[in-house]
Amino acid sequence: MKKNSWFSKKINITVKCILLLFFTNNMFHASADAQERKLVYDVIKSGNVIGEIVFLELIRDQKKMLSLTSDVKTRFIFSFTDYAAETASFENGIMVFSSFYQRQNGSDKAKKMTIASGQFYKLIDDGVSKLIICNPIRYNMLLLYTNIPETINQVYSDNFQKLLYIKKIEENKYRLTLPDGNYNYYTYKNGVCSKVVIERAFFSVQFVLREKAN
Repeated sequence: MKKNSWFSKKINITVKCILLLFFTNNMFHASADAQERKLVYDVIKSGNVIGEIVFLELIRDQKKMLSLTSDVKTRFIFSFTDYAAETASFENGIMVFSSFYQRQNGSDKAKKMTIASGQFYKLIDDGVSKLIICNPIRYNMLLLYTNIPETINQVYSDNFQKLLYIKKIEENKYRLTLPDGNYNYYTYKNGVCSKVVIERAFFSVQFVLREKAN
């Protein structure tokens, strides 16, 4: 228990450092003027709440910072825990930074960053980096929680580090196609995402909006 407690504190410190770096140093020197929005989701599997997702959005002038943390504990054949943290920073509508971190059952699974650098984006995956040339990224996965994708058909994934296709399938509902052929479904109500359905071959998980605070 002490080891897990120590690790949780370490992860929280890491996430806070990322947020402080991009909120305070680069974007929100006068944070009193920033607009804040918080969304909290229950993670539900087979009718049981198995975790929580907290989404945070801060906006000041033409700069926007998004963060999402998820903490899940469930049981398949064996006990399973998953912790993930994502961030994204936008300036004048263009993504200048994003990160994705995931830890499962006590082991690091993913540590990724995407950083704008002139006409390039620098992709870092577990310490290995490469440069790619692409159009400015204006819509990423985190924006799906607060911006209905009415006028777009591609979304940048901070985890897969590539653009994924998204399509409207009915009123207020959109389907995101993942590289492995699986789907995520996003449903919207009152301008925000009210439910996410994660469908896989052997299970289905839902994120259901519990609390909305401006």
